[in-house]
Amino acid sequence: MIVTEFNPKHGRCSLIIESAEDLWTLRRLISKGDVIVTRSSRVMKKEDEFSRPDKGERVKVTIALSVEEIRLDSSVERVRVRGSIVEASDESVSKTGSHAVTLSPGHALTIRKVRWSPVDVGLVRPPRALSKRFIIVAVDRREAGIGMLSGSHLSVATTIESGLGGKMSEEQSSKPYISKVVDIVAQSSKEGDEIVVAGPGNFKNGIANQLKERLKSIPVQSVEGLDTTGADGVRSLVKDPAFQKIAKGSLVVEMQQLVAEVVRRVSAGDSKVAYSLPRVREAAEAGAVESCAVSDDLFSAGLDEEELVQVLNVIEGRGGSVYMADSSLEFGKQISSFGGVVALLRYPIRSY
Repeated sequence: MIVTEFNPKHGRCSLIIESAEDLWTLRRLISKGDVIVTRSSRVMKKEDEFSRPDKGERVKVTIALSVEEIRLDSSVERVRVRGSIVEASDESVSKTGSHAVTLSPGHALTIRKVRWSPVDVGLVRPPRALSKRFIIVAVDRREAGIGMLSGSHLSVATTIESGLGGKMSEEQSSKPYISKVVDIVAQSSKEGDEIVVAGPGNFKNGIANQLKERLKSIPVQSVEGLDTTGADGVRSLVKDPAFQKIAKGSLVVEMQQLVAEVVRRVSAGDSKVAYSLPRVREAAEAGAVESCAVSDDLFSAGLDEEELVQVLNVIEGRGGSVYMADSSLEFGKQISSFGGVVALLRYPIRSY
């Protein structure tokens, strides 16, 4: 999430959504009664005598909405906000009735609040760098998978087939394939990223060397021992010990450690753990939650979003940490198997 302006004294924050993880932050940040300002489209009805009453021209306008309802899409790829229009850049836009906007990565908006709570400020200015991105390349001479890991969310950007069969008769035949992989990674990368290249054999080293030549300001590292490539290779690398060593201190490693500790405590009968929303809510209200992780597929189960938001805000308000897990990753699946919400506790609440 790129924050372009943040002035809590004047009650406003302007930002640009970068990832699916940012959408979850917005779902927690925007509340009923807030005002959001963003670009949207409205149908302008024509008033001339020959125009059809059900037709109109759709135009782009800047609209300020007083928020009445906010919902996170079950796929965690967009947030839908509905409210009443309080301001508009076009005078012909009616201030009566309601309007809805859909927020997704790439969208810019401004949030106005009467009061910014410490939890709100923490969501805008998190204590750790959640913006850290890893570009992952899982490649051999036949196939390459390119993925992006931002925070704890992994997306596979593309897979590329080389079209090469059998042993290469000439080194020259692999050059277009290598160039394509390097071009896509270079176009996707930005200052502050780290690139990790993995795969069987030595082919990956040629890719890594070309990336180092081309992207001198971005760290590029090779990882040995990965046998899979393509999209499966990208997902496998995230849980590989060699990658975890490179990403030490990152959010994804923290989450893997958290889930491993949850599993250990459950297996050992340790009561300093809670899972499922009712139990985590009870621990949160007692101030016992040290850290909590939520799987992003929880919303497809018809969970009360507002209740979950309140529980997580209570946890952070009392000094706990909150994480959103990608359910396509192994640790996200483990969280889902525990009811979608798990928490490590400072002290036991009760025996289950």
